[in-house]
Amino acid sequence: MDKLNDKNKMKIRDILFSNNWITPYLKKYKSGLILAVFLGVITMLCAGLLMFSSGYVISKSARKPENILMIYVPVLMVRVFGIGRPVIRYVERLTSHNWILKITSELRKKLYLRLEKNSVSIANRLKIGDLLGILNEDLASLQNLYLRTIFPVLIAGALSIALLISASVVSLSLAFGLAIFLGILLILIPFLSFKWTVNDDTRLKHYRNQLFSDLTEDILGLQDWTLSGRKDDFLKNYLEAEKNTRSVQKGLFSFARKRGLLLQFIYATLVVFLLIWSGLHLTSGESLNYIAAISLMAFPLFDAYGPLSEAIVETQRYADSVKRLNQLPDSDETIRNQAIVSDDLSIRDMSFSFEDGQVVFKNLNLEINKGEHLVILGRSGVGKSTLASLVRGDLRPTSGKITFGNVEPSKANNVESKIGVINQSPYIFNATLRSNLTLAKLDATDEEIWETLELVGLKSMVESLPNGLAEWINEAGTQFSGGERQRLALARILLSNAQTIILDEPTVSLDPITENQLLQLFFDRLKGKTILFITHHLLGIQRMDRVIFLENGSIKIDGEPHALLNENEDFKRLYQLDQGI
Repeated sequence: MDKLNDKNKMKIRDILFSNNWITPYLKKYKSGLILAVFLGVITMLCAGLLMFSSGYVISKSARKPENILMIYVPVLMVRVFGIGRPVIRYVERLTSHNWILKITSELRKKLYLRLEKNSVSIANRLKIGDLLGILNEDLASLQNLYLRTIFPVLIAGALSIALLISASVVSLSLAFGLAIFLGILLILIPFLSFKWTVNDDTRLKHYRNQLFSDLTEDILGLQDWTLSGRKDDFLKNYLEAEKNTRSVQKGLFSFARKRGLLLQFIYATLVVFLLIWSGLHLTSGESLNYIAAISLMAFPLFDAYGPLSEAIVETQRYADSVKRLNQLPDSDETIRNQAIVSDDLSIRDMSFSFEDGQVVFKNLNLEINKGEHLVILGRSGVGKSTLASLVRGDLRPTSGKITFGNVEPSKANNVESKIGVINQSPYIFNATLRSNLTLAKLDATDEEIWETLELVGLKSMVESLPNGLAEWINEAGTQFSGGERQRLALARILLSNAQTIILDEPTVSLDPITENQLLQLFFDRLKGKTILFITHHLLGIQRMDRVIFLENGSIKIDGEPHALLNENEDFKRLYQLDQGI
């Protein structure tokens, strides 16, 4: 675990400034940041001056009763600062939260663009729990990093400079004493807190991330846990992991309480120091009225410096979030700046390998004309689905090119409207049926939807639903059969009017009768469109124009189905095996 801690540690400077999720926005919105910090400092100064004015009023009026008639201005200042503090505090909160919400909106846009444009490669690298952690926790961590670390540190730093300058005008000894206390509050205690808790914080973050990831995976497989009779083991593993997390958290809470007690003692010492300094330097006349005033000014400083140590400690908790976000593939928002016009697909000298070095394709060449129906065959793991991802632009070739006309799909901004996909398990969202169908065409009218449902053979089924198109669908569309979900996926494609359709083993989990019916429906309704039919067996290939067989990163067989059956012994034997002959 200590090695893990060393590996995951990041310097505060790196967390705040050596990343592309914080630094760019500190520069872009620096005026808002400066205004928020300025208002924060003014708020603290108002609080201090309120206590100063109150202390002066109390001292002045307590010395002689008739002095009550001579303190109109100090009383007015009490009212001014008393009203000014909450008002400025409110304006500061509005400013800082408006600032952080602007940044957060851009951060979310940036994250979603990266996830969308690199979804396939990210899905291969991250578990579902890790991906959910990025979406759910990491951006919230960055938001807290701004609000709970950057703001308090900048406000405390600016306030310290203002206090030291003011104190040095009055007395160098006062300024020196304040410098010692502020150094302890601003530097020493936060530094020691960070050093003391960094290992436990890193361990806690690791436990939480692992717990979140494992729990997500276990919940997805909960049915298998139950069916295997190991439900108790599932609960035991989870409770043990949660116990480890709480143990570390308990230690951090204990340290925070002790640190809070130490801070209270330091503030009490500061008040005593101010009393002693005032007693030594303000010994007669009007100056006596300032003893209580100066001493009371120390109390509001707790609001500025109290959260500082915790803010610095929490910085390390955000390190993992910053690191995970930095490791997401960069995605230039202007990279998809071309439009696919031609429907002719060309693959020239294309090679592709994954990050782990696994070679999938080597110098692959393939030409697919508009409207051509192509079957892509091959053993499991040969790269059939990878080829579909390359065609869509979700993955990019290591070398060579894939183009529609002269446009690479990875650089096209209209891929979604030109290329449709129906895979093994099309997802039906927990929303209305209308929302699920208009996923690919938001402005589709009810008339278009009903016409499409009739084309895919679902009109009568939808009409029988209590709310028709407004029927709310269960999570993952569990009230529909596998065949019905595939028909709904086809309806989406027809509504989108995509011209190139990738059928990625869409009928693999269906019975032979339903499979044959669906394939016939697909091919009938997608006439005139380019079809890339990825499959592991040969049902329905007679309806296709061309067959290719992938092996060892290249095309082993390429030709028309009927010609191959008559002329190619390998393909003929493959067909016989598939048919059980």
